[in-house]
Amino acid sequence: MPKEEEKPAEGAEGAEGAEAPKKKSKLIPMVGSAVVLVAGATAALWYLGVGPFAGGRPKHAEATAAIEEGEPEGAGEAEGGKGGKPGEAPGGLVALAPFIANLADDGGRRYLKATFQIDFGGATVPASIQAHLPQVRDLLLTLFTSKTYDEIRTPEGKQQLREEILGRVNQVLDRDLAKAVYFTEFIVQ
Repeated sequence: MPKEEEKPAEGAEGAEGAEAPKKKSKLIPMVGSAVVLVAGATAALWYLGVGPFAGGRPKHAEATAAIEEGEPEGAGEAEGGKGGKPGEAPGGLVALAPFIANLADDGGRRYLKATFQIDFGGATVPASIQAHLPQVRDLLLTLFTSKTYDEIRTPEGKQQLREEILGRVNQVLDRDLAKAVYFTEFIVQ
């Protein structure tokens, strides 16, 4: 009979051996979940600038509040601008509102959306530009609607368009005050 007792004992060891791999297979997802949780918490702390990740930077909420309130006093002057009128960028640049115009292609299905700044070459923007802004916009809209897609799609076409914009702006101001045009958005659809 001792032989029979040994067999169940071997069977019991086999059962314990089968439970060990099941415990290991349950342990792997738990460890993986813990690693993902710690990584996510670390990323959140870094993004918010909290704890050891602050590094002297303002916290996310403080930085967001500062952006919503606007620039602190004197920030525009520190960058070389005069921090003055709306639409005027620092250093003699005027940012015009976006232009949307139908192109002169057959069927009128294509349009241009262009946003740009005009550089007057000096530290200040001529005071007369604000008074003449409606005339400038009218002449530029007329210019854009006279163009076709083939005329403005190439770099050479865009350069030609820049020169024509300068010509129209200087025509309104009766002097060669505008020196350059910088496109900040140029979409043709």
